[in-house]
Amino acid sequence: MSDDPKTPLNSGDVVQKYTEPLKKYSSETTMPEKESLTLAQKLDLRIGLVLCRRRVVNMEFTLATIGIIFMVLEAELYIKGSISKRGLVSLLLKFLISISTLFLLLFICVNYYVSARIRALDSGVRSVLSVMTSRNWLCLCLELVICSIHPFPGDFKFNYASTQGVIHSVSIDSVLSIAMLTRVYLICDFAVVHSDMVTDTFIYSIGVISKTKINTSFVFKALMNRRPGLLLIVVMVLTILVNTWAYRACELYYDRNKYKKNSFFESLWLITMVFLSSDHGDVMPESYCGRYVSVVTAILGLITTALLIAIIAQQVEHTRMEKHVFAFASRIQTSFKKKSAAADAIKSFFKLTVLTKAGKGRQSEISRLKDKVKQSLKTLRSTRDEMMDIYDDTVGVVDIAEITWRVDHRVGLLESKFKAMDAKLDLILSKIDRNK
Repeated sequence: MSDDPKTPLNSGDVVQKYTEPLKKYSSETTMPEKESLTLAQKLDLRIGLVLCRRRVVNMEFTLATIGIIFMVLEAELYIKGSISKRGLVSLLLKFLISISTLFLLLFICVNYYVSARIRALDSGVRSVLSVMTSRNWLCLCLELVICSIHPFPGDFKFNYASTQGVIHSVSIDSVLSIAMLTRVYLICDFAVVHSDMVTDTFIYSIGVISKTKINTSFVFKALMNRRPGLLLIVVMVLTILVNTWAYRACELYYDRNKYKKNSFFESLWLITMVFLSSDHGDVMPESYCGRYVSVVTAILGLITTALLIAIIAQQVEHTRMEKHVFAFASRIQTSFKKKSAAADAIKSFFKLTVLTKAGKGRQSEISRLKDKVKQSLKTLRSTRDEMMDIYDDTVGVVDIAEITWRVDHRVGLLESKFKAMDAKLDLILSKIDRNK
């Protein structure tokens, strides 16, 4: 039946035509499910998945923090001698650590699943497994292995030799507790999912157009540009505190009788000096575990110091507008200096010529005027070089790119005008030929 405007819509055929249900794609159709979604629906779905991933990462961070708190509490009670590894309190705390670790591993898998769904939605594919690369599987396995390390219930010991060769029977929790502190890397994921750059649709669209991934590295660089001082202070304080407790646990698990020597503030002093690459006095680690923690602290201190120097150099450097203002003021001062030197050279040369021709001047006065002329000429040459250096320092890569773009733009405009003039000349010549 034709769609005639005069045909009423209440006829049976027309009503059945316009009210029949829309065709739904079945599982056998070749068209992916994602293609049936509009752009607005895709954006809404992606925002929902991003918020879901934020909640999952929040649970990861909470469970990791709870596990570390229980671990530190159990270790401190054992070091003080308040509990034993086979006691009820130790077994209960370790059981809670194991439960939190189990849920943490579960939420890590959920996080990778939600992230894969986001990548699948961005790629426009249906299968989640198709976007899981070998690198993603490797990272998942590595995170599961790292976060699964924790002190499990029981009292297991091994013989451990110190740097002086003294052998002690040490609990295996000394190694597992220090390795459990590696969960602090989840702070990076926590900071990323709470960044506005991840949830902002506009920034996401720009990233897709420019093929830039809004990931942990991108957010870290953005924070370094926005708030470098605050970020470095947080990294430094967190590194010192975590490594202080790790060093203290290494030393006291080896020998609990030296509790006063390896107190928190004594360990904090040693780790701070190692972090700042300074002399830490007569305090030396007596266990190899403590030495390893000191080496890691020194490496992190070097990296943080390098970042701090780079940030200070960036803050001290003039901005683009400040460079132009400084260059303008320097050119004015240099030009005034050049003009003064030229005037002095002319005056001294004129006096020298008059005294030489008259023959009345003293030899000392003539020598002084000659030296003044030479000095003025030397100043002229130095000011000319200074002027060139000012131009070189002011004009950077960005300025050259902007000037090049402006020149190309104006050349394009001139070419378009020349083409329009040629077209008009051709039109005028054709009309002249017709009139002839």
